[in-house]
Amino acid sequence: MSLLWLTIALLGILALAGLAVMLWRRWYRDDPENAVRRVFKNSAVTFGLRLGVRALDMIVLFLLAGSLNVARFGDYTFAALLVSQYLAILTEFGLGVLLTREVARDPGAARRLFGVTLALRLLLIGFIALPIGIMVVGSFALLGQPLSSEGTAVIFVLMLTLVPGAYSGAVTALYHANERMEVPALMELITAALSFLGRIAVIVLGLGILGLAWSAVIVSSITAGCFFVLQRRDFFRPELTWNRQAMGVTLGPALPLMLNNLLGAVFFRFDVFIVRAFSGGQAEALVGQYNLTYTIMGIAMILPPAITFAVFPLLSRRSGDDRAGFASALRRTLQLLLILAFPLAMGITLLAYDLVRFFTRSQFGDYQYAVIALAILAWFLPLSFANGLLQYALIALDRQRAITRAFIIGAIFNLGANMVAIPVATIWFGQPAWALYAAAGITILSEVVLYLIFKPLLISEGCPPEVLRLSWRPGLACLIMGLGMASLQRLIGDWPGSIVAALSAPIVYGIALWAAGGIGADERALVLRILGKV
Repeated sequence: MSLLWLTIALLGILALAGLAVMLWRRWYRDDPENAVRRVFKNSAVTFGLRLGVRALDMIVLFLLAGSLNVARFGDYTFAALLVSQYLAILTEFGLGVLLTREVARDPGAARRLFGVTLALRLLLIGFIALPIGIMVVGSFALLGQPLSSEGTAVIFVLMLTLVPGAYSGAVTALYHANERMEVPALMELITAALSFLGRIAVIVLGLGILGLAWSAVIVSSITAGCFFVLQRRDFFRPELTWNRQAMGVTLGPALPLMLNNLLGAVFFRFDVFIVRAFSGGQAEALVGQYNLTYTIMGIAMILPPAITFAVFPLLSRRSGDDRAGFASALRRTLQLLLILAFPLAMGITLLAYDLVRFFTRSQFGDYQYAVIALAILAWFLPLSFANGLLQYALIALDRQRAITRAFIIGAIFNLGANMVAIPVATIWFGQPAWALYAAAGITILSEVVLYLIFKPLLISEGCPPEVLRLSWRPGLACLIMGLGMASLQRLIGDWPGSIVAALSAPIVYGIALWAAGGIGADERALVLRILGKV
């Protein structure tokens, strides 16, 4: 794919985004009394813009996976996982969610809470992120699996992105609290466009994975500058609040939120670290393959945050004296997430071979294990979508400490199972590929464990999640869809069969879901409510 065509694609995406913004500002009018329409607006706009972001990311993944060897791809994705997920969670410390929740309840506290939470984030970067980065690098060296010198440098360069990222995250929380999700979502698209240009330039110039890391630093700094302008225009001038007492008061309720995110990340992605530690000479290659499966899964994972963050302020307001409204919003949102999750899981499973081959191209021979791992991992989506919403429902109910206990149990299960399965597969049976399959299966089981803990907590609050009752219709419809896809793939064969199967899948699924009663009077009434007809 030439640089010219990539540039044209980028300009096309940005032009469409600009046109959408113009039409939006001209035609859309918010209705304070129509909460359903407002939630739909926030989730639909966020999803649409993040879909553009993911499209740009997928183009870069297409180039990276097809041009870098699997070991260098593993080095970069490992560093990005460590910094952008684990260290970012530690330094964010749950302060973004706390800021969103408290400002949604009390807008007058926005300036004070913003200054305190941002100051805390910056302190945490210096006193937590840097020491942990050094410890991780040293630990792998002690285990006899040292990171490459280039991979180590990438980790510390990427850590520089935490500072501008902290500020951007704090301003994003202000917009979420005010239910203006479209602004940070549009900024995310602009950031992705800049990142796209930077990473393409690095690839063309042959600057390697270290160049990719420096590109991320530059882009995150530009994004923070844009957020500075937006904050002054829409809210207030940013100020840091170095008040020890206020920081101490803030850390208390934020700590469970951070632990929840961290423990969730532990049982969601810590298996990558265990795979790397026990895979001997194939460590970097296996990490590259496993990270590819998660990167592809990221296409589907843009849906839950877009919907969950849109409904979170509404849940926060109804959690007090409108428990019936809270339960209704939770049930409807959960139903929507499950309707979306099941066909995605089936589609990814049946298209796993084609997806991996598409992204890796000439390198496909080094990614054979990723195909089965991706097909297995796809089935964590239904419960992952559900658990993500249930987690934020419990936060809205001020039950974040109970969530922490749930994540501790889930993380212990995940770590224990992976610490047994991965070494057994790689050392005892001498089958490193089995480690990837086991890790994917354990991820699914971890979601089951988490749901079994969340369910009684919500029942005690009078809001039973009823995931099984809400799942059978989309589950049956996705099974029919899967049979249709598999038949078309077998009948037509190769790429044409997969393309026809993918294009026909939504139609078959929609018809099957309607026939199973998954689209009824309540759903039609909801659509009319969104359109403002009732």
